[in-house]
Amino acid sequence: MKKAFLLALPLALLAGCASAPGQTTIARNCQGNCSNHEDGYQWAQSANLVDAAPCNGPYPEAFIDGCRDGVEDLYQLRRATRPL
Repeated sequence: MKKAFLLALPLALLAGCASAPGQTTIARNCQGNCSNHEDGYQWAQSANLVDAAPCNGPYPEAFIDGCRDGVEDLYQLRRATRPL
């Protein structure tokens, strides 16, 4: 029984890591078009942001709102696709 647990624990931990590929809370600053809602949304999606902290910065309010919306949509998607 102990051997099965000792083997299952590392596998479960690895599976948890594998289920969240590319998640990051560190993102490079937006480069290029960073001026409107769609730009912010697309940047958050492409950076695969897990929180909205990187959205704050020297960006227009529309960009920040779009970025936050993109982060929220990613959160909802991750939540909806979590294993039961």
